[in-house]
Amino acid sequence: MKNIVITGATSFIGVYLIEELLNSDYIIYAIVRPNSKNLDKLPKSDKINIIEIDLENISEISNRINQNCDVFVHLAWNGTRGLMRDDKDLQNNNYECSIAAINAAKNLNCKTFVGAGSQAEYGLNNCEVSETTECKPVTEYGKNKLKAFIDGTALCEKYGIEIKWPRFFSLYGVNDYDGTLLISAIDKMLFNEDMNLTECIQMWNFLNIKDAVKGIVNLIEKDCSNGAYNFGSNDTRQLKSFIKDLTRYTETKSNILYGTIPYPETGMVSVQPNILKLKKETNWEPIISFEEGIKEVIISRKKRLGVK
Repeated sequence: MKNIVITGATSFIGVYLIEELLNSDYIIYAIVRPNSKNLDKLPKSDKINIIEIDLENISEISNRINQNCDVFVHLAWNGTRGLMRDDKDLQNNNYECSIAAINAAKNLNCKTFVGAGSQAEYGLNNCEVSETTECKPVTEYGKNKLKAFIDGTALCEKYGIEIKWPRFFSLYGVNDYDGTLLISAIDKMLFNEDMNLTECIQMWNFLNIKDAVKGIVNLIEKDCSNGAYNFGSNDTRQLKSFIKDLTRYTETKSNILYGTIPYPETGMVSVQPNILKLKKETNWEPIISFEEGIKEVIISRKKRLGVK
């Protein structure tokens, strides 16, 4: 059995990752906020040890686990949405906590550290991006994610710890956050409400969360190089095409009002991840089609909203 530490255990990614790891030989130390209201999201298992620690006190983790661990997965990060993404102090604190997490991993004698990167590290792009694309983040969120990767890589190299850095693009799945584009669109369509959208001519890419966590496990278990890895699907096309899929699958009568929301002054942003590195180095392949994955989400939302 291997010991693995996961911060942000009750997050969207954290819950699915833990469910996936329960299929393997791992003892899981799930790090959650004190008095977390989301503990019921975690599966019930004797292989899960719940430890309550605030993100700001992440350095205490190594004092709460009295044995060596193999892997440290750091998913916890505050202010990932809305205006908080440009809160300079908040995002800098996230960076500091990421460095503290690496120090905790060292104290636990972990061999591997896995962070949670983001497409925001690349900044605004209207072309395909690979891990060699120059990073030009425009938000405090993206800037501090990138800083955590750069400084974290140097620190892990100093400590002799392997570092894997998934850069997630647009993940989706059952129990995703209510405010995402897909979830909010599905909810409106299920109630046949008018939808105001941009022209939706930008290129986009959605990756199912189940495929994503399998990719994370591959990074942990496969003999692959250190560094960043783009996480996306094989399905990149105009956002309007995905919206049209939603209208078919929900059988909505909503009026889809393209162009009623202007693009920001900074311009139209496309999501076009090149995922060849992850495929080549870990033999990973996304297998859940958008149709299969989003139909599962629609069924879940119908149950939650009481729609027949």
